[in-house]
Amino acid sequence: MPDVPERSEIVRRLGDVTDRYGEWTYDVPLPHGIWTKGNLEVPHTRLKRIVQAACDIAGKPLSSCRILDLGCLEGQFTAEFALQGADALGVEVRTANFEKAKLLEWALALPNLAFIQEDVRNITVEKHGEFDVVVCSGLLYHLPAKDAFDLVRSMFAMAQRIVIIDTHIALAPETNVTIDGETYSGRYFVEHRQDATDAEKAASLWASADNTTSFWFTRPSLVNIMQRAGFSTVYECFTPAHLNYGRPGLECPDRGTFVGVKGSPVKLATSPAANGIREDWPEGTLAYAPPPPRLLRAATRLGRLIGLPGVARSARGRR
Repeated sequence: MPDVPERSEIVRRLGDVTDRYGEWTYDVPLPHGIWTKGNLEVPHTRLKRIVQAACDIAGKPLSSCRILDLGCLEGQFTAEFALQGADALGVEVRTANFEKAKLLEWALALPNLAFIQEDVRNITVEKHGEFDVVVCSGLLYHLPAKDAFDLVRSMFAMAQRIVIIDTHIALAPETNVTIDGETYSGRYFVEHRQDATDAEKAASLWASADNTTSFWFTRPSLVNIMQRAGFSTVYECFTPAHLNYGRPGLECPDRGTFVGVKGSPVKLATSPAANGIREDWPEGTLAYAPPPPRLLRAATRLGRLIGLPGVARSARGRR
């Protein structure tokens, strides 16, 4: 059991951080029965999905893994992996989120939990080394197309085994972008006003760090990007299900969890013509039927009532 701080000290510092940087997004348990939001009992099913995927696909126990959590927000995912025994590093650019993550690190007193404040676009294998699992949740859709493309490639370089990307996607190919001579489809999304100040951008915790627009790739384009980065297989995760934090309705119909595995391409003996071939998914494929309108309405109403991200708020979908 780590040598955790006294209860009164955790309460005091939690209050100080909350007063200075605002209410917490998620309700995280701290030592001595303290919770960052008072124990609201809202199940974080996206967290369950991502940790389960890492556990199942990493190829070894999480306690033997080094895990990188990009855009870690307040540090819940990173802390969860550390509590599972992994050597976990969280990266967060915003000061408000980083200070909350550092409070988790201090309160939990785990030697295998650490956070750094840095722009994920500056993360490289040369500076930070390799990781068994790289997690990118709630981040990719906040980046311009080229930055998102480059980040996928950086994650591939840093991963020894798997990369887990949970992100919004464009449900229709509204426009195209060309990167490294290849065409990808998706939609632009406005993150900030063109004249927004640096302070306004910093205060908008559910938007990008600095860019005024971002690009959401379609499902086929994202899968193609991951394939071209070098992942030998790419999966989309459906179980454990993440619908709306255990509540009725859907959170986001335009979001998915994609797992890229960094393996060695298999060489077929009985079909050598397949060796080395690369087939891209065309636009219009990998599309799913829209959810029933009643579920969309229920999710929207629920999101407005309880502050959780319903379909109408999917552009600001939580981590």
